[in-house]
Amino acid sequence: MTEIKKITKIALIWYGVAGLLFAFSYLVLTEIFAWTIMQWPYNDPVTFWSMGISLLAFGIGSLMAYFKKEWEEIKLLFVVMLMWVLMSLIMDIFIVTLLNLLATPMMFMIVNIVLLAFNLVLGIYSWMKQRS
Repeated sequence: MTEIKKITKIALIWYGVAGLLFAFSYLVLTEIFAWTIMQWPYNDPVTFWSMGISLLAFGIGSLMAYFKKEWEEIKLLFVVMLMWVLMSLIMDIFIVTLLNLLATPMMFMIVNIVLLAFNLVLGIYSWMKQRS
């Protein structure tokens, strides 16, 4: 059995905290976050709530994995989390390129793309270190 390396633990705690913070903003602060701060042009709270639930599961799963001892126990979950980050990154790139967004939502989407790219690089780096 392979022990979970420190960089993977850092990635898991980062994923967990970020997932829970964004889940809170999407689920609890929908009105403030989506339409007041972000000025998102589409007034559909269900979309934000769905994303919030997904982020809540992502954050809780990351924190649960953080407390495991062996890499084999979390390997599948880690791969699923990396795929989720990759698919979210691709979707956000499509949103930025295909939708005609105002300046504020565009800025938030670009920040989101940068965060997702960082998460993807951190996850891939952790995966590679874990395999060696």
